[in-house]
Amino acid sequence: MSDNHTRRVNFALVKITTEQIDLVPEIIEENLPVKINAGLNFGIDTGKKLLKVLFKNVFLQEETPFITIETGCIFAFDPDSWSLFADEEKGLFILPKNFAGHLATLTASTARGILHNATEKSPLNRFFIPANNIEEMIKDNIAMSLQPTA
Repeated sequence: MSDNHTRRVNFALVKITTEQIDLVPEIIEENLPVKINAGLNFGIDTGKKLLKVLFKNVFLQEETPFITIETGCIFAFDPDSWSLFADEEKGLFILPKNFAGHLATLTASTARGILHNATEKSPLNRFFIPANNIEEMIKDNIAMSLQPTA
């Protein structure tokens, strides 16, 4: 599917997962800077026509993590929409950069809400996932093998 493709993609968010959430408030030092590392990953289930987006954030002070959160959003596609991305000849599922960015943004927003809920009544509630442009993390189209890995 080209970036200029005009066909509508029918998809739905069908599941949210909290893959990891580790909170260690007792190690925070008030006067030390905080660094946030973010990661993004994509995977597919060809048989079920599902795409999973994983978004991970680690909050650190002096390289010691005090918040780690990894959230997943699973999206289902109708068969016609799935076929827009599945290149059977190449054996690849190719997610255009812009659409991958949209799904990543939805996942990041979900992670932001999960983190808020998990820290709502704690001193960690002042730390949140920044509302940066998550799409900037994706440099090109995402290509995944249509063949399951063992």
